[in-house]
Amino acid sequence: MNGVSEGDRETSTGETGPHVVRSPETTRSSGVPAQQGAAPGGPRQLPPPPAHFVSRADELSDLDELAGDEDGARAQVVVVVGPGGVGKTALAVTWAAGHAHRFPDGQLYTDLRGFSADTAVAPDEVLGVFLRALGVEPERVPAGLAEQVGLYRTVTAGRRLLVVLDNAVSTAQVRPLIPASAGCAVVVTSRLRLDGLVADGARFVDVAPLPPEDAVALLGETLGRRRADAEPAAVAELAELCGRFPITLRVAAARLAARPRWPVSRVADQLRDERSRLATLSRLAGAEDSATAAFDWSYRELPEHVAVLYRLMAEPSVPEFAADLAVAVTGMPEDDVHDAVEVLADASLLEEVDLDRYRFHDLVRLHARAQRDEGRFEAVPRAAAWYLREMTRANLVVIPMRWRVSPVAERLRDEPAPFATGGEALDWLAAELPSVLPLLEDAVAERHDEIAWQLCEALWELLLRRKYYPEWLRSHELGITAAQRCGNRVAESRLRYQLGRAHLDLGHFDPAEGETRRAAELAREAGDRHNESAALEQLGLVAQNRGDVDAAVALFTDSLHIEEELGIDRGVAARHWRIGEALLRAGREAGATRHLEAAAQLFTAIGDDRGAAWAALGLARIDARSGQPDAAVRRLERAREVLGRPGSAVDEANVLLALADVTQDDVERARRYLLEAAELLADVGGEVLSRVQAALDALDRGERG
Repeated sequence: MNGVSEGDRETSTGETGPHVVRSPETTRSSGVPAQQGAAPGGPRQLPPPPAHFVSRADELSDLDELAGDEDGARAQVVVVVGPGGVGKTALAVTWAAGHAHRFPDGQLYTDLRGFSADTAVAPDEVLGVFLRALGVEPERVPAGLAEQVGLYRTVTAGRRLLVVLDNAVSTAQVRPLIPASAGCAVVVTSRLRLDGLVADGARFVDVAPLPPEDAVALLGETLGRRRADAEPAAVAELAELCGRFPITLRVAAARLAARPRWPVSRVADQLRDERSRLATLSRLAGAEDSATAAFDWSYRELPEHVAVLYRLMAEPSVPEFAADLAVAVTGMPEDDVHDAVEVLADASLLEEVDLDRYRFHDLVRLHARAQRDEGRFEAVPRAAAWYLREMTRANLVVIPMRWRVSPVAERLRDEPAPFATGGEALDWLAAELPSVLPLLEDAVAERHDEIAWQLCEALWELLLRRKYYPEWLRSHELGITAAQRCGNRVAESRLRYQLGRAHLDLGHFDPAEGETRRAAELAREAGDRHNESAALEQLGLVAQNRGDVDAAVALFTDSLHIEEELGIDRGVAARHWRIGEALLRAGREAGATRHLEAAAQLFTAIGDDRGAAWAALGLARIDARSGQPDAAVRRLERAREVLGRPGSAVDEANVLLALADVTQDDVERARRYLLEAAELLADVGGEVLSRVQAALDALDRGERG
């Protein structure tokens, strides 16, 4: 009987034996207890709610809705699903305690001990104890499961009972324990998604780690508010280091509660090393209460191909992933990957965050990384190679004709485009950026330098158009390190040029010049005329922003000659545009017109409508200055249609700035353009937003004057 005794009167809140309580106050005159008057003597087996329980408002609300529906013809069944240690039992018991009054005929509870295949409780063991608790004389409890189920349904018919089945491992373990009456509710907790119970009308409540504020609150409740409030940053860090799992939060809090002189930061320090964090938490907890023990059971039950995916997909530090990335990392057939991620999600070792999108909880990832696998060292470079390929395919939609150092683009150029427009491609790139950056960190840390610098270069289209400046600066520091370790001066030159552009856009002219000059030097040393020309052009932009128009024009002209030498028509057009813009800012309109018109013609000839639109911005300003504001607005509206197409807020804001400039005699119209530009750039910042704000200030001063 696995230690189940008829006389057991103790109950369990966690993962100990199947302790259920027999009620001595039931009718003993027959094998089946009387229905009349049964409520006062009904079993009351629920464990006490945990001393410290915070929030879970959404999950409690879901339980209210799902377990409170009494309109059906059968008992309501709700399965509370989540990884070991996440607080499923605490949630179920807390909800049950708050709703016990709705079930006047009694509340039954058992721990099915499904976390261990060796100790999992068979349904006939539980039914015998349940039947006795419901008033059936011990000698009248059948020996066989089928007869027990029949009697259980008879006894529970017409009653209003709540049954809490903790730590279930299978549908077969639960199904016989579901009462017959529609007035009953069954709350099951399990680490597995018991899909077979859908046939019994089951619905599901998923339990994830606590939200950050609730994890902090749980620590505060355990430690005491005064102690927690004295070190709020350390408490918040400790909550994250514990993965926001209640089991590990309680372990850390208990460690501190027993040592009132310790600062909270001391335990945080012990857990900060990711490589030993899970082991440290397990050591503090003891074997049976540790997160490691909870995850070990789930892991041991996995089929081999599922265990392989579990181990390998935990290696790249991507916050979430889809099946196509898992195929690339594991080398498994797509069907096997889909099967594996579904098994892991069913086992609460992966969370399905969207259709075909999955993520590891932090502590689960650490557990997976702790398992031995000889293939783990290939996981990060395989993931990086997949992202490099897919990002390059997207980039070829955004800027098809850009010269790239990485050879990947040439291999992919003839493949079908994965996106219909540049805007769609940029949206995908932006959505994947939170995965690409930690993966780049992984690749550099593990010295996969060749793939790392290429991955960094592939961020260019997104960063140029969407201006994610903190990510831009950090990623290029990493990419430059990787290129240097490869001894690849061409790659380093390109990445320093890209980093210099970020500083230029931010108005940081000294670092912009420093990075770009170094890029030019590296390009010359490598005999790389492409990168040298790009660096000279960017140095011209630095000079222009510092007000040195002559130096800017000279640098643009040197770059123009290199583009002509290389026979790159788009480069020639771009340098004419740069020279025209510099001359226009200096008020040299005749020379500006000549270069801008040359740029527009060349861009149009090669089918570069974006380049032609940029040239139109300068020509529109010349129209306005020559007394043709309507022609200027028409040019700019056409340019806006093109430059706003890929969804670049900065490009569209530049058009709006130009519209405000050519309509400045109509103050309210100009202000509307500027306000729209400011709204577009609110989350972007940078030099263009500074220009917008300066233009708005100038309008205000003009009105006040």
